[in-house]
Amino acid sequence: MKRILFLSCMLTLAVAASVAAAPKAPEAPLEFKGSQKTVMFPHVPHAKVECVTCHHLIDGKESYAKCGSSGCHDDLVGKKGEKSLYYVVHSKRDLKHTSCLMCHTKVVEEKPDLKKDLLGCAKSKCHP
Repeated sequence: MKRILFLSCMLTLAVAASVAAAPKAPEAPLEFKGSQKTVMFPHVPHAKVECVTCHHLIDGKESYAKCGSSGCHDDLVGKKGEKSLYYVVHSKRDLKHTSCLMCHTKVVEEKPDLKKDLLGCAKSKCHP
């Protein structure tokens, strides 16, 4: 009985530690400043997506750096390659990680009425 109590306490502490390790998502939308258009990214509607989907592992650890941070997707002019912010946001091909457009395309398959809002290049939620 003591062993079960000990194991459940350890599990509770491990879960609490992993939740505490993730910083709180910003409430205000973030600005993605690329070469042509600024995109406002709201974290709140994306809360159901696991943080590691976008803030993927770097050297085995989750990174909460911005996508365009130095050493990440910091090519703000190029249209191709994993260093290109445009490419990792807009690619529909299989990348190591899910791109914004890949996820939005899946949502639109389930809810076609959101096509203009989620996939439009102009007057959409991404490019207002």
